[in-house]
Amino acid sequence: MLQQKNKKLEAKKSEVRLYARDKEPGQPKTLYEKLLYKALNRASRGRLDIITPNGSHFVFGDRESTQKATLHVHDYAFFKKCVLFGTTGFGEAYVENLWDSEDLYAVLDWFMQNTDSTPGFAESTARFVWVNILGISNYLWHLTRKNTPKKAKENIAFHYDLSNDFYRLMLDSTMTYSSALYLTGKETLQEAQINKYETICRKLNLQEQNHVLEIGSGWGGFAVYAAEKYGCKVTTITISKEQFAYTSNLIKQKNLESKIQIELKDYRKVQGQYDKIVSIEMIEAIGLEYYDDFCKILSRSLKPDGIAVIQCITYPDSRFKPYTRRTDWIQKHIFPGSLLISLHEFRKSLLRVGKLEVYDVESMGISYARTLREWRHNFKANLDEVKAMGFSEAFIRKWLFYLVFCEVGFASRYINDVQIVLSRPENRKLEDFHGIAHA
Repeated sequence: MLQQKNKKLEAKKSEVRLYARDKEPGQPKTLYEKLLYKALNRASRGRLDIITPNGSHFVFGDRESTQKATLHVHDYAFFKKCVLFGTTGFGEAYVENLWDSEDLYAVLDWFMQNTDSTPGFAESTARFVWVNILGISNYLWHLTRKNTPKKAKENIAFHYDLSNDFYRLMLDSTMTYSSALYLTGKETLQEAQINKYETICRKLNLQEQNHVLEIGSGWGGFAVYAAEKYGCKVTTITISKEQFAYTSNLIKQKNLESKIQIELKDYRKVQGQYDKIVSIEMIEAIGLEYYDDFCKILSRSLKPDGIAVIQCITYPDSRFKPYTRRTDWIQKHIFPGSLLISLHEFRKSLLRVGKLEVYDVESMGISYARTLREWRHNFKANLDEVKAMGFSEAFIRKWLFYLVFCEVGFASRYINDVQIVLSRPENRKLEDFHGIAHA
């Protein structure tokens, strides 16, 4: 008898929780809608309201929660997208304006909170249901984007060669496209970016007589800061033609030709040895199969008493294996060929190919959430100029989704951003820099 009651209770929990604006309760209209609701009905954190095109109102999660998000479906094709392609289809549906929300952050945060209980979305540990049925097709596409020297140029150009003028509308005046470091929370975006550069320089124990290799130039922000502030020599490399052109011009404007040399070069072709090496959020673009190549270059290029600082976006080691076996919306539409970093796998590569050791790891993921929020505000404030450049409404929605999606990831601590200090054992040039970021 007790077992029957428990079964009835479980069956009741699994029913789609819904109500309608009119007298008759709303009902799912299509099979795709029913399948999506079946997956979402497992969620238990926060409240998600879904309003369908015919006005039906469905509620998921904790109905009494004060954390509420509302998703307005404009077209029933939204449900098909989600069922067939999971998270990727969900993002694509937003870009195509199949759904919208007054608070995109709240909607994406709801899904992030319920990652483990919504199968087919993100890296759920829940058992399979009929969501993300065709996700394998996106994964197979991703496999064609492996970062061989030729393909890496294409992958980088897809994102970074959009337009220097476009990025100028979103970034601060240093044109820094990586996480800033907020120490007090009161800094401007530019001040926080300078915090980041200064922290890296101090971790490197940077000296005027040093020659620094920077793997991944960006738009020249770090190279200029290091050369101007510390008087050191910097060789910086990139495979982005747009970034190469911009940084080359910047070096001339700053009269730093004697201090900074920029090269259009793949990291695998680096020659010579350097006192210090820095790479800021570049390693995410190489892929797991090229970790060893990257670590070989670090080991070979760093002098015996040298120091390297690698800033990178990390993914939880406990979830990394399933992450490598699928493709998400970011990998398909923003950074093709990319893969966030597993600290565990990175350490294994370091040990396989050389003698570099991890001396320190500092987390700064919460600063990245703030950085992304600042970029989003700048982007939205300059939408008229973005449109004047010829970018479409779909492009604008894609970038808004990208910026919010990433902000939620860092704010929820689902992903992280870290600075890793590398050196060889018994290097007495390493200073005790613990706490320097807060000095």
